[in-house]
Amino acid sequence: MNNNGFTLTFGQIPHNYIERSEVTRKIITDFSLDFPSFHSYIITGIRASGKTVLLTKVSKLMQENSIWIIIDINPNREILPQIAAGLYENESIKKLFLEDKLSISFKGYGIKIKGKENVSNIKTLVEILLKVAKDNNKRILLTIDEVSNNNNFVNTFIRDFESFLRDDYPIFLLMTGLYENVFLLQNSKNLTFINQSPKIDLKPLDLNLIAKEYQKIFPNTDEETINKLANLTKGYAFAFQVIGLLFSKYTDIEKIYGELDDYLSIYVYDKIWESLPEGEKKILFCFDKNILTTNEIISRTKLNSKTYSVYRDRLIRRGILNGDKYGILELALPRFEVFISKQTY
Repeated sequence: MNNNGFTLTFGQIPHNYIERSEVTRKIITDFSLDFPSFHSYIITGIRASGKTVLLTKVSKLMQENSIWIIIDINPNREILPQIAAGLYENESIKKLFLEDKLSISFKGYGIKIKGKENVSNIKTLVEILLKVAKDNNKRILLTIDEVSNNNNFVNTFIRDFESFLRDDYPIFLLMTGLYENVFLLQNSKNLTFINQSPKIDLKPLDLNLIAKEYQKIFPNTDEETINKLANLTKGYAFAFQVIGLLFSKYTDIEKIYGELDDYLSIYVYDKIWESLPEGEKKILFCFDKNILTTNEIISRTKLNSKTYSVYRDRLIRRGILNGDKYGILELALPRFEVFISKQTY
C-alpha cells in the first residue's frame, strides 16, 4: 500500500504536514524579541490534535538560528541535570569551557573551575552554564511535552525557572499539555509563573487547506470526493492522517469508515473516554447524532441548567464539543457519535 506520506506516528512531523503558520510565527517572534513580553507558552488541545508536532516544528525552526540552544526535557526525570547536560554538550558552549579549562562531572553535579573547589549544587551549576550562554549572546529554549499537575519534577523545576528569569538569564520554555492537566497546573498554589503563561489552544485545521492537500496527493479524485474527505476530518489532525492513509488504500470513501472508526477508537478515543468524569459522559451519551440542541440535552439528562453549563463548558474546553452556535452543540471529533454508541452507559 502506498500511503503517500501519511503517518500515524505521534509527535513526528508528517510528510503531509498542514502548517499552523500563524501560531508558529507568533511563538518564534515573541521569543526572539530583544525584550520579550513572555518567556513561556503552553500549547493545549485534545489528544492527537498536533500539540507535539507543533512543538517539534517550532524547535526545529528555531534551531536553524545559531543563537538558540534547544534542549528537549523529559518531564519524568529530574530536570536541572538535563538542562546542565544539554548546555554543556552544546558545541559552542563546550568549546568555551574547554578554552577556559573547566571540567564538569554530572554524576556528582560537580564543576571544577581552574583548580578551585568543586561546585556540587546542581542549580548553581546550571546558573554558571546559563551565564556563559548569556555572555556569549546565546538563548536557551526548553521544550517539555505533556506536562501534568501531579509531576513533582515539573513543579520543582517551575520554581527554579522563575528564579532564572529573575536573574535575567535568556531562558525560554515551550510546553504542551492536555486541557485538564494544564488547567490543574495553572491553578496550583505557588506556581504564579505558570498561571501567567499564555496558552495556545489548538483549533481544528482549516478544511480548505486539508482539501487542497488531499487534492494535491490524489490529483485524479473528483472535487466532490475531496471535499467529503476534508469534511470527514472535521479539521482533526490525526483524522487527516488516518483518512488520507485509508483513502490511499481503497480510493473509495465508502470503504474507509469501518477501519477509520477502529483507528480513531484504538489510538485516541478510548483514552479520551477513560479520562472523562461521569457527568461529562452523561451529556455525551445523548449524542445519537452529530448535533443536538441545548433543550434536547437537558431534557434527556434531567440536569439542572447550572450543572449542565459546567459540564458543557468543560467538554468545549477539552475540544470534544463545539459550542459556537447559541443553543446548539456539535461533536467536534469525527464520527465520535459512532464511538459513543458502542460505549456502555
